[in-house]
Amino acid sequence: MDALSSSFESLDDKRPERHATGHGGLRVVYVTSRGHSGSTLLDLLISGHTQITSVGELKMLSDANPERKLCSCHRLEPERCPYWQRVEQQLHANTGLSFADLQLESSDLWINYSHNLALFKSVAAVSGCSTIVDSSKSLPRLRSLLQGIDRYGGYQLTPIHLLRGSLGLVHSYVKNGRISTYHDLAGVCYNYGRDFFRTQTLLEGRQHLFVSYEALARAPHQALVRIMADLGMSLEDQQLDWGQGVRHNIHGNDMRFRAGSPIRPDTSWKKGLMPLQIFQVIWLTLPVRLNLMGLPSAGIMDLWKRLYKPPKGDDRANIR
Repeated sequence: MDALSSSFESLDDKRPERHATGHGGLRVVYVTSRGHSGSTLLDLLISGHTQITSVGELKMLSDANPERKLCSCHRLEPERCPYWQRVEQQLHANTGLSFADLQLESSDLWINYSHNLALFKSVAAVSGCSTIVDSSKSLPRLRSLLQGIDRYGGYQLTPIHLLRGSLGLVHSYVKNGRISTYHDLAGVCYNYGRDFFRTQTLLEGRQHLFVSYEALARAPHQALVRIMADLGMSLEDQQLDWGQGVRHNIHGNDMRFRAGSPIRPDTSWKKGLMPLQIFQVIWLTLPVRLNLMGLPSAGIMDLWKRLYKPPKGDDRANIR
């Protein structure tokens, strides 16, 4: 791991025009999706491999609320977790930075790139794994990471576009009280389609994986064999027992604190949504459905924007 733990000198001052194009063996697998789409489960399944570690939703490391960044290994905020303390010590030894100094979401491309890479290298050095899963989900974060790699190189980034079916996703919002009216439902469906096409546009022409949450839940072994093969690895039996082993995920679904259970498709929307709501969801997410069927859909999404886009300043635009 010596190559991965090499230090950055004067991170914020050393701004090369272009970094070396190689990746030095370090790879980040980045899961992007809507909320309530199974990103924590997918993260736990992949990072169950002996050569892979996970950081969970790394973007939350900078969150001011300690309860929003608890680790799955000790249920502590990173500054108090023994594992993450070692990562911070490694980071400081390499760069002089602490977690509090990191600007993982900086709009300055070099700072964003160098701080994220320094943190990834520190995690790799402490864990002994050169492949790291970051399930932050955020599309803007993925865009920034890709822009940094395009300019500076330095590591390999493999995006996974995880998509949950619209009916299951909408039902999860209904269950947690975030949808109570048709206008709420329409806002969630619009954002679902908007983010789907934004993700497609960002990843067009780039090597990436597409994973259907429903396909993963129906046949987890088959789906995970394919995912691991696409990552250039073989499935290990213990990966399917997603609740076993020590994980170090920050934030994410509370399932990261629990023992594993059988993976089954969630069809509770069939009883939890009213027939009218089912029809509305199918209609409002039609552009995505057509796209997944291989049919032209970009024009229909443009029409949907004119018909269903929440007005500027409408809270529905922020429902995630």
